Amino acid sequence: MSRLHRGVITRQSRPPVAAVFAENAEIGKRVAITARLWLRSLMLVIGLVGTITSQASAQSNITEEATAPTMAAVAASSTADHSKFSQLAGPFESSQEVNQACLSCHNTGAEQLHGTIHFTWNLQPETAAGSAAALPLGMRHLTNGFLLSTPSNVGSCTSCHIAGTRFDDPQMFDASSGSAAPVDCLSCHEPTGQWTIANFHEGGSTCSMCHDERLSGDTPEISDLAAVARTVGPTTRASCGACHFNADGGAGVKHGDLNPDLINPPVTLDVHMAAAPEGAGFSCSTCHTTNEHFVAGSRYEGGPGRSPEHPALTGAAASCQGCHSATPHSKVASGGRLDRHTDRVACETCHIPAIARGETTTRVLWDWSTVGQLGRDRKPMTQKDADGRITYATEKGNFAVAGNVLPTLIWSNGRLTQQRPGSELPASAVTDAAAGSDLAEEGDLAAIAAAFAEAPWVSSYEGDAEDAQSRIAPVKVMHSVVPIDAESHGLAAVLFSGRSGDALWNRFNWENAVESGMEAANLPFSGDVAFARVRQTIPVNHMVAPADQALGCVSCHSSDGLLADLPGGFLPGRDGPIWLDQIGLAILALTLATVLLHAMLRIGFGIYHRRARHD
Repeated sequence: MSRLHRGVITRQSRPPVAAVFAENAEIGKRVAITARLWLRSLMLVIGLVGTITSQASAQSNITEEATAPTMAAVAASSTADHSKFSQLAGPFESSQEVNQACLSCHNTGAEQLHGTIHFTWNLQPETAAGSAAALPLGMRHLTNGFLLSTPSNVGSCTSCHIAGTRFDDPQMFDASSGSAAPVDCLSCHEPTGQWTIANFHEGGSTCSMCHDERLSGDTPEISDLAAVARTVGPTTRASCGACHFNADGGAGVKHGDLNPDLINPPVTLDVHMAAAPEGAGFSCSTCHTTNEHFVAGSRYEGGPGRSPEHPALTGAAASCQGCHSATPHSKVASGGRLDRHTDRVACETCHIPAIARGETTTRVLWDWSTVGQLGRDRKPMTQKDADGRITYATEKGNFAVAGNVLPTLIWSNGRLTQQRPGSELPASAVTDAAAGSDLAEEGDLAAIAAAFAEAPWVSSYEGDAEDAQSRIAPVKVMHSVVPIDAESHGLAAVLFSGRSGDALWNRFNWENAVESGMEAANLPFSGDVAFARVRQTIPVNHMVAPADQALGCVSCHSSDGLLADLPGGFLPGRDGPIWLDQIGLAILALTLATVLLHAMLRIGFGIYHRRARHD
């Protein structure tokens, strides 16, 4: 008589040996199936966890073929050797004589240049038929958080103008003036940029326009104009950079991705501008192409349809897709997945992981409210931090600089909204004087950003996640404390320098300086000055890092990643209720544990049965 108790066969009745082997085979089969299910579940978890991390390293597997541009990397060199031209033999007594020699051959050059924004500092935006005319753009009309505004300082600002003279003649503003208004060919075509630097000083501009502290020693001079004239040729990084690397008051002050480090950069700083064979050897005109002296790439001309497939952030300059196509990752592991990002993520977002990565820092805070503090000798002075960086200057107030700065990521469709002198700010923007001095001393970029989190924008890009033409793009955010009309809260135009006693840098009297500045800008002024915190966006398009330094997926696809504060859209790894993720992980873990326990029990019972039957 046999008994069966909890699946254990008693000794009163033993099955035949064949039946035992058959049953063991069936148990082994079930164990194998269970083990396979467990392994598949484990592989699923590993796959889910590894999906993001595998993509992070995928970008480092780019082959040389994938990174090579599909169009010519370097702009063609000049076909003329100007050192052999008899017209440039000299001697020349002035730069105007050099220009006339240039124009004897390039006889349409002046007329072409006079119609460009480089010359007029003015751009009239296109408007739809029947709509009101848009206000003009350009340096002559707008305000910013750096040197504030041009209209009230035309005399000083235009000392570095490419006409080689100040705007003393109305023709200087007139694009139809032909050759009547002068030009300065050397400003752009002297390849070392030294002529432009020397011309700044000889033009009589106030030192504080560029320098934060008064420098000792002689200013640069060019004595042999004929020798300089014979070196002219296509524009170079140095000649363009003489202005653009030092915009708004010094090296790297305005731009975080443009500074003198790019004149001869290592490949780790910029793969496009680094010399061949490590880099592509680009000049500025490789991307900022020129047609009849019109240089493509004005930030004022951005917007959908301005460039191939997607708008470049700064307008009609060559887009990344123009060379690399809309599927630039085809040669990369997981390239298809990466290429699906290009519709909504600008190339610069991943490939410019940080700005000001070289020796030159960039300014991130400028507090004008503290201008006027004198040293013990009652003269203008400067203060520096432990690293020797200037944190205060009598003429400019407090400021902070930073290096290796992470760009701020925004939604951008390329259209730029900018304010101008007189634009009214909300009352909430008004702040106490010296509001940024402590922040400047600390130099904590996170603290600066937090303090300005609610500040209005004087310059910002349009776009959002719902706009099909918008992409996630990087910008530098500048934080400033600027003067405003205390009554109207309008942005103030300020007279900085000149012979007038009202100029700010002569007597440091804000009321007088703003009154003269607003008068020059044809704007009303209540007579009282207040200060406001403002922010502005500066586009980031340069300092493209090598492919193996591009951002990995987890840089954005995580709850505390670079896109943690970017509104709109659903981002895997960032969005969704945390409790739901936790419940899902708990269920997955419990399922795996149950499968594993079940497999262990089946294997254990199988071994026990086998021993019992042998006994």
